Amino acid sequence: MPMARVVFLLNIVCLLLAIAGCEEKSVSDPYGLNVTPADFGELKLSETVNDPRIKNELDRLKANGGLPKQLAAEYRQRTDDVSTALTARFFDGTDPDYIDEQLAKSGHWWNPKAPGRELLINTQGEDYLRKWDAQRVEGRKSLIQPDVRYPYHIEQGYLADPTWTGMMHCLARAELLEAARQAKDNNVDEAVTAVAYAIAYGDQLNQVPLLAARNTAAEIREESFVTLRALLLHPKFEKGNLRTLETVLEQSLRAWPDDTELWRADRACGLHFLEMIRAGHLASLLTREEYDAMMASGELAKLSVQIAKGLATDQAFYLESMKKIVDAGKEPYYARVEMLNSISDALNQARNSGGYPIVSGDFLLSGMHAQQADLAKDKLRLTTWLTAIQIANGHAPEKMPLSEFSGKPIEVREEPTQVVASFAGAPGEIPDLVVPKLTEN
Repeated sequence: MPMARVVFLLNIVCLLLAIAGCEEKSVSDPYGLNVTPADFGELKLSETVNDPRIKNELDRLKANGGLPKQLAAEYRQRTDDVSTALTARFFDGTDPDYIDEQLAKSGHWWNPKAPGRELLINTQGEDYLRKWDAQRVEGRKSLIQPDVRYPYHIEQGYLADPTWTGMMHCLARAELLEAARQAKDNNVDEAVTAVAYAIAYGDQLNQVPLLAARNTAAEIREESFVTLRALLLHPKFEKGNLRTLETVLEQSLRAWPDDTELWRADRACGLHFLEMIRAGHLASLLTREEYDAMMASGELAKLSVQIAKGLATDQAFYLESMKKIVDAGKEPYYARVEMLNSISDALNQARNSGGYPIVSGDFLLSGMHAQQADLAKDKLRLTTWLTAIQIANGHAPEKMPLSEFSGKPIEVREEPTQVVASFAGAPGEIPDLVVPKLTEN
C-alpha cells in the first residue's frame, strides 16, 4: 500500500475511532464502545461471512497461525521480552514529524550518483552527528542484540505506527557519518566498524516481517554501500579492512530470510484493513486530497456503494492472490514474475469486464510487483558486493551466485589489480562496483 495512503489512514481512522467511541453503537456491532485499532485484528466481522471462498481460507489461515493476533503472539514468543524495556527507551514518545524531518534533511548526503560526497563532513553533518551521537553509542549496546523485540504490532495492521523504523534509519545514518568522521582522521579501521554497525541495523530490520522494516533495511544498505564505495578509495584502506567487510556481508547474507513470513504479515495487515471497511471506516482508504474532493463532490457515497456491493468477491480475490504470493516466498524473484503478472492480468481483465476488486486492485495489491522487485534488488546488491569482495580477497565462491532477476550467474569480472561487478538487470541505475585487490602491508 502506498505510504501516503497509510499515513493519512492512520490519522483519519484514529479520528473516526475516537468519534465512534463517543457514539451509541448498534446492537450488531461486535466491537462495542472504545474500540482500538488492535481490536480489528480479531476479524469478528470477516469471520461471519458465509462466502466459502473467504470462510475456507480464513479457517486455513487460523489452523496455520496466519491471522493477525496469531502472528503478533508468534513474534512475541520468539523475541526477548527483557529487550522491550531497552527498545522502549529509544522508541516510546518519538515524534514522527521530527524523525521525518531528520531523514528528509540528511538523505542527500548519500547520493549514489556522486560517490565520495558522503565522506565529506560538512557543518550540517557535524550537527546531525552531535544530535544523534549519544543515541548512536547507546544503540550499539542495546539494539544490536539477538532476538531484540521491536515495536511490531501486526494486530493493528496498517495502523501500527512505523516511526520506530525511521528511528533505526536515523541511527544508521549517524553511524555512516561517524564512518566519514573517522575516515577524515585516517582512522579507517574505526570507519569500517561504524559502517558495519549501520549494516547491522539493516540486518536487524530484515528479521522483522514488516514491509516498513524491510524497506528501511534496504535504504540503510544502499546508503552503506555508497559510503563503502568511497572507503574503498581511501589511501589508508587495507587488506584487513576488506577481510572485515567480507565477514560482515557474509553474515548479512547468511541471515537473510526468505519472504514467506513477510508476506504472511502483509496479508494479515490486508485482512485487518478489510475488517475496518466492514466496520464502516471506508473513508480511511483515501488520501487527504481524495477524501476532500470526494466529500465535496458526493463521490464518496458512490464509492462506498461500489465497494460494499463487491466486498466479498474483492476479499476472495485478495486472499487467493496473497496465497500465491506467500507460497512463492521462498522462490527467487525471477521465479515469481509469471505469478505476479498473472495477478496483474486478472486485475486488468476485471477492470475491463466489470466486477473490479477495488480494495485489492487500488490499495492492497497496488504496487505489489514493484515492491517485490525492490526487495530483489536489495538482495542482488548485497550478493554482488559480497561476491566481488570474496574474489578480491582470493575467496571466490565455487559457484557464481544467480541473479535475482535473470536466474543467470551475476556478472563479476576479475582483473589483475581489481574486481569489477555489474548489477545488470536490477531496477534503476547502479554504477559498476570496483573492488581493489590489496596486498598485506
